[in-house]
Amino acid sequence: MKILYVAIPLLLSACAAIEPQQFVGPNGKTAYSMRCSGMGRTLDACYKKAGEVCPSGYTVVDRASGTVAVPVNGGIMAAPQHNLAIECK
Repeated sequence: MKILYVAIPLLLSACAAIEPQQFVGPNGKTAYSMRCSGMGRTLDACYKKAGEVCPSGYTVVDRASGTVAVPVNGGIMAAPQHNLAIECK
């Protein structure tokens, strides 16, 4: 039963939608910042979403990967965190 308390939040965080936040990029074009975090997520999820929001292509403005502490069932677990900022072409 304890495994379910750990697994369910992790699965939900992995399934959370990537929600790009729009801003004006360094060249004055439409740009997006997005976070692709959760267990089982890779930076590839950000790149896939970038292709969806910028179908004519994009330039990477910033990219970062690391880990964050996630509280789980009274303890703490490390989870991957990926951030990508892109400017549409």
